[in-house]
Amino acid sequence: MNQKQKLNLPNILTLVRLLLVPVVGILVIANIYGWDKTAIGNQIFSISATMLSAGIIFIIASFTDYLDGYLARKNNQVTEFGKFFDPIADKLLVNSTLILFAANFSSSSGSILPVWITLVLILRDIFVDFIRMILSSKKITLSAGTFGKLKTVFQMAGLSILFFASSITFIEIKVWQEQLILLPMYIAVAFSLYSGLDYFLKARKDLF
Repeated sequence: MNQKQKLNLPNILTLVRLLLVPVVGILVIANIYGWDKTAIGNQIFSISATMLSAGIIFIIASFTDYLDGYLARKNNQVTEFGKFFDPIADKLLVNSTLILFAANFSSSSGSILPVWITLVLILRDIFVDFIRMILSSKKITLSAGTFGKLKTVFQMAGLSILFFASSITFIEIKVWQEQLILLPMYIAVAFSLYSGLDYFLKARKDLF
């Protein structure tokens, strides 16, 4: 693969997403440890500047995930570089965010994202990647199904919401409001489990 191929627009977007991962992480950590005292809003409704920035950057990075794949297919610019680094960039962005949200998040009720959700989503991806590695060694390719794509959509949407909801200060947040905020993540977990099982069932003949 020549240098021109490496620097096509889809691959540049992938690199941008990789570079944005540590930026999002640093901003979230700054909010967790209270390094940033700047709040935007008022006493009833406010959000920290770091989480507002992290949320916006995360949404931009998530959009590049869709955009680089779309442009690569549309303009016939699919490269080995993109095939290798695109999923790595996606997993670093999503998994690092999941871990930070679940591990030590500054909210009135503790971690705003239950640890079990993070475990299910990450372990499912490891399971599917393990299957893909085995199939790849046999020169077999199994594309992602509809439910896997829906999992990604709800996961990205749910995490985007959490960036803002986790730092917004209300007079009082009720339990049902917290559960409503987490609804997209619950849906993502359901699609994650179903798509993982579906992927295994489709691959089982080639696996064994």
